[in-house]
Amino acid sequence: MFYTNSDIQRFHSVEFQLIKTQQDGNLFTITLNRAEKRNAFTPTMLRELAFALEFAHQSNDIWCVLIQAEGPAFCAGMDLTIFQNPALDIKNESLPKPTKEITIGDAFKNLEKPCIAKVEGSVLAGGFLIIGGCSFVISVDDALFGLPEVKRGIFPMQVMATLLKIMPQRKAMEMAILGKNYLAKEAFELGIVTHLSTKETINQDTNDLINSILENSPFAIKKGFEAINNFQNLPENEQHHYLLGILQEIRESEDAKEGILAFKEKRKPDWRNK
Repeated sequence: MFYTNSDIQRFHSVEFQLIKTQQDGNLFTITLNRAEKRNAFTPTMLRELAFALEFAHQSNDIWCVLIQAEGPAFCAGMDLTIFQNPALDIKNESLPKPTKEITIGDAFKNLEKPCIAKVEGSVLAGGFLIIGGCSFVISVDDALFGLPEVKRGIFPMQVMATLLKIMPQRKAMEMAILGKNYLAKEAFELGIVTHLSTKETINQDTNDLINSILENSPFAIKKGFEAINNFQNLPENEQHHYLLGILQEIRESEDAKEGILAFKEKRKPDWRNK
């Protein structure tokens, strides 16, 4: 956690500069809003994004997060000019100070809710940290995905940690070493993209995916994320016992009781996320 509970309670008083946020029912949308710089992120933008993700994590009435972007590019990675000269970063004085240095991978790991990246333009370099942190990545078919860092004398170290959870090591190294761009179909075959779409259908396809997620128990899904984040760190002889305990929590939840009752009564469940 990068922000305290009291920080999160101030969420609605924060004036975001480089992202936009909106909540519609149980859906929380984060829009990358630095189109003039192809949504290349700065330290301030990362803090804003991490703050929004922490708010979504702590809000019981948010069950799904959508991340999208203004402009023709989804994200061109970090703004190297600003990261090399932090004095150029424009501070957001309304944003609480994080309790520790922010790593975007951990910000997504802490979310423990379904998160969708809606990709309508190129994803380059550190932009992979955003899509790699999402549960789903839906992309238009002509979007480009690439790691050009080696062409600038850099290696995508943090991105590698994300990619190795998604694809074989050999393919991840290929992307990092060659520095070439891959079309969305190739990214789909590599597991980076989960859903292919088109410019004409991506809005509807994204809405359909969101609705499919929101039809299901948010409490059960949240516990599923919690289990995935924790059980692999346990000794092998403790993993099944841990998972059984989580399953018992789910069975005793209000959502489980409601889900079974709704099934018997042949109606849609009224989820409570508890």
